[in-house]
Amino acid sequence: MKFTGVANRTRLCETVGMASAQIKVGQIVVPEGLVGVYRVVRVSLDGQTADIEKFDVSRQRSVGDPLRTVAINKLAAYKEDAGQAAARIVREATTED
Repeated sequence: MKFTGVANRTRLCETVGMASAQIKVGQIVVPEGLVGVYRVVRVSLDGQTADIEKFDVSRQRSVGDPLRTVAINKLAAYKEDAGQAAARIVREATTED
């Protein structure tokens, strides 16, 4: 059986193309080089940059002015682990706004 390698190249292209498609408006992200968690407010038409704002996960609200034109490739999706989620749920249940 002879393999041409076409499938591998297609898979690689799909992976690269999907990386920029993953970041969308409303998504919670962690920017490279910045401390904290941010929410995407706007994505540019070309999909290369985004405006983000500081976000308080436990209160589910924005806490600052947007940062303009942050490169999409410097943003990673925020992933809350089970311990963080449990602590946030307890904190939300015991505090009133």
